[in-house]
Amino acid sequence: MLLVLVLVGGVAALAPIASGCGSSDSEEALTKKQFVHRTQAYCNRGYHKQERAMERYGRAHNLVFGGGEPWEQELINDAVVLDYVRKRIAFWKSLPPPEGDEKQISQIIEAMEKGLETVEEDPATLAEPRPGRKPLPEPFERNRILTANYGPYLCGQA
Repeated sequence: MLLVLVLVGGVAALAPIASGCGSSDSEEALTKKQFVHRTQAYCNRGYHKQERAMERYGRAHNLVFGGGEPWEQELINDAVVLDYVRKRIAFWKSLPPPEGDEKQISQIIEAMEKGLETVEEDPATLAEPRPGRKPLPEPFERNRILTANYGPYLCGQA
């Protein structure tokens, strides 16, 4: 009898958790510290995954990663890098901004989107400049500055 009461009590205690009652993190406001921690952790994991994916793509397609011709890096960027930027934008949009920081977060996301748009229109803007040629404006420069100033500096990298 005691075992049945313990089991019933345990199941009853777990019912609210299993049914999804309570609030989720996506509904609660985050502090700036929590927001920076989550975005930086996400970008850190993504950055390492992106590096490995770029290397794999380069090897699979006989491209010189990081030291080849600009067109090689353009192919890698288009095939790998831009997907990670899109995922980063979606992640940032999925988090509730800290109260009072909505404008800053919106500016960071807009800078990410603008950089992505620029690279999608002209992939050469993200490739290494060719010797003797004037470098193109770096499409994620504003994003890098904004994220560094806010805290999650690694999120500013493409």
